[in-house]
Amino acid sequence: MERSGFFRRNGIWLLVSAAYLFASPYFERLNNPNENVRVWATRAVAAHGVLNIDEVVREWGYVNDKAKSDVHLYSSKAPGISLVGVPILVIEMKVRAWLGIGAPGKADTTFWLRLFAVKLPMCAFLWVFGRWVRRATGSGFARDLCLVGLGLGTMLYPYGGMFAGHAPAAAAAFCAFLLIEPPEGAADPHGSARLAGAGLLAGVAVVLEYQVLLVAVALAIAALVRHRRRALWFLAGAVPPAVALGAYHQALFGKPWSFPYANIENPVFARTAHAAGFHGLSWPQLGAFPTFLFSPAYGLFAFSPVLLPGLAGAVWLALRGPSRRDGWLVLSIALAMFLFLAGMSNWRAGWCVGPRYIAAAVPFLFVPIVRLWPRIARRWWVVAGLVGLAAASAVLNVVSGALYPHYPEALRNPVFQLAFPLLREGYAPQGLGLALGLRGAAALLPVALVVAAALGRLLVRGEDAGAASRRGPAHAALALGVAALFLTGLGAYAPPPDLDEQHALATVRALWEPAQGIPDAHQRR
Repeated sequence: MERSGFFRRNGIWLLVSAAYLFASPYFERLNNPNENVRVWATRAVAAHGVLNIDEVVREWGYVNDKAKSDVHLYSSKAPGISLVGVPILVIEMKVRAWLGIGAPGKADTTFWLRLFAVKLPMCAFLWVFGRWVRRATGSGFARDLCLVGLGLGTMLYPYGGMFAGHAPAAAAAFCAFLLIEPPEGAADPHGSARLAGAGLLAGVAVVLEYQVLLVAVALAIAALVRHRRRALWFLAGAVPPAVALGAYHQALFGKPWSFPYANIENPVFARTAHAAGFHGLSWPQLGAFPTFLFSPAYGLFAFSPVLLPGLAGAVWLALRGPSRRDGWLVLSIALAMFLFLAGMSNWRAGWCVGPRYIAAAVPFLFVPIVRLWPRIARRWWVVAGLVGLAAASAVLNVVSGALYPHYPEALRNPVFQLAFPLLREGYAPQGLGLALGLRGAAALLPVALVVAAALGRLLVRGEDAGAASRRGPAHAALALGVAALFLTGLGAYAPPPDLDEQHALATVRALWEPAQGIPDAHQRR
């Protein structure tokens, strides 16, 4: 049995949450469109009471990723996270006015929008996720392993600290899955309400990120298979967000089915990334799969090797049980999102960490690990291997998300070509460490300490870690060996930068902020 006590039970969740809250890299001069156009849209509603961003562009300057009508400019992104941010920004403006400190600028606005619209909701989601893992496995160690793996070892970490819809959409979609899942034991007297809630969350996920419609469809089919006629409640719950999204499109472009991607303002994007097929989506390009799955530049499994056992486990579940429905659901979601990304003209997705367009598939890849935990726990070396993969994944995603979550497309191995060199050279990002007066790599010390504490807890095992709890040093040694082997192998592919990479690296350094985070030697140039 797991020992009682709040901190004992929830220590890993607190450490993972702290890692989200302690980091806040921000680069105003980079003008990252993925985040900024959503911030502009939030300010338009909160400050001016309109959906168009015309006035905000005049106030705050140019931003990319816009859509246009005959008259106005708008954000080209799904509106969900921008609308969630409106009451947050309204409150911030009122508080600042009451204090007499003036309207918030770009940096202040972005900080508070990130905190209340994304970071804290993601921490709440990880709480729910951890409780589900604990209930499903009966193991506190499994909960802690999955919390570290998902919360720190996937792209949910870098995008869970950014004012964008990728991570919140993934969280909403997975919570819909949890509500679809029938409770163990007796019939659920609240089953209809749960299914309606699942439909609502699936619809909200689509409002946060359009492509999550594929996940919502898979969840609707799962609800139909598991609950038969009662699945109509799922559809009923999905109606309000669908109607709201249609009304939003109607207000912007005159038709409920007219997406922003059909009205891209940037003429280069309109001619290239959004010209082919359905707003840039056409038949999958098979050549894209190796890059977005395995390349050190961008690959899902290169940045998050902890997800590979989940994909393998989904195949096992689908073919051999014991939870075949879950196996097929996970495989269908993964395959749908992979095919979607491969079919996009702009599948590389700009300056980013990992294939962000398929972030919604990430939490589902932990379902097979949870379902197979009784088998996994009996093999200490499998548990240790999972811990090692989670540790390597956490290192890659935390250093990316806490330092510079905008890797240039030109880089072939951005963690080892950019992130680690920046740390060695003494570049410091915004965050708690810099606020405390720490400089250089030490600015990431608060984040590093909580991540190290979380990983250390996994290395020393737990009372319910199965066979691994009896192996002591062998468990820790194997886990560290797996992590070191993966990171060393990944780092071996860090070729000398070519001309395009040299230009990208120089651009990052030239646009680094804040000034106190730039090494003295660089400031003298």
